[in-house]
Amino acid sequence: MFNSYPLYEIWFARLQLIFFMLGMGVNLEFVDFVKVLGRPRSVVLGLIAQIVVIPLIAVAVNWLFGLEPAIALGLILVAAMPGGTLSKVFVYLGRGNAPLTITLTALATVATLVTVPATLRLLASEHVPADFAMPLGDIITDVVVFLLGPVAIGMVIGRCWPAQRRRITVWAVRLGFVFVGAIIVGSIASGRIRPGEYGLRVPIAIVLFCIVGQQLSMAPFYLLRLARADRLAVGIEVTMRNINLALLLNATMFHSRPELSGGVLFAILFYAAVALGAGVPLALNHRRLARREQALLNASS
Repeated sequence: MFNSYPLYEIWFARLQLIFFMLGMGVNLEFVDFVKVLGRPRSVVLGLIAQIVVIPLIAVAVNWLFGLEPAIALGLILVAAMPGGTLSKVFVYLGRGNAPLTITLTALATVATLVTVPATLRLLASEHVPADFAMPLGDIITDVVVFLLGPVAIGMVIGRCWPAQRRRITVWAVRLGFVFVGAIIVGSIASGRIRPGEYGLRVPIAIVLFCIVGQQLSMAPFYLLRLARADRLAVGIEVTMRNINLALLLNATMFHSRPELSGGVLFAILFYAAVALGAGVPLALNHRRLARREQALLNASS
């Protein structure tokens, strides 16, 4: 039964994104996105972390651990990806800046048309096919139909039925997590994730890449004393990458090169599992910090 799971994985991912974005959009107003653009430092820092810092960390980890070409290539491919679907719900659960993470995903995803080919040719040119091109149609569809579309619909619903916002959000998020659970179960049961396949060195390298990238991306927010909600948004955004796009590119570029595709696939899927584990404590800690902020605000008013 689970052997056919990979055929439906992309639709599970898209459905979870639709429900998460719908649930978040119900509580958003257009002015929230205007505020994000009015504070460009957080947007710029987030984009720099995604496009520049994370790929450089991948190169450093590859060199430090002496990873084999297929795994190293997989890590660079993951590093070149924009934020993924789960980043939005984790930012929401951690009381982070939801409009900022949505803005970063939209901008970074569109930018992949330039940044991904540039990153791969700069850092892994020997493995990139000469005729490689980004799947323009899939990227535009993901941004417009599955990201911005549900947010806009949710904003309309929230404005029309403001008294039902909380109920709609709760059920939309619950349905989103149903598809998250289906992805986790399907990935494990279908044998797509086999943690011990490459020994301990490779998993340790991927965990280190994930944690270091997460913490370094948030460091400027500590130093510049920027908003906690913005710090969480960027930290989660660079942690949870667009795994579906990475899988699509692996299938597109390396389907005829099994000596690479297997290792790249392992790096992508193992990173997805690690990112989930790294995102949970970060979101829970910021949820606690948000409650403390609210308590202090209430006490001072």
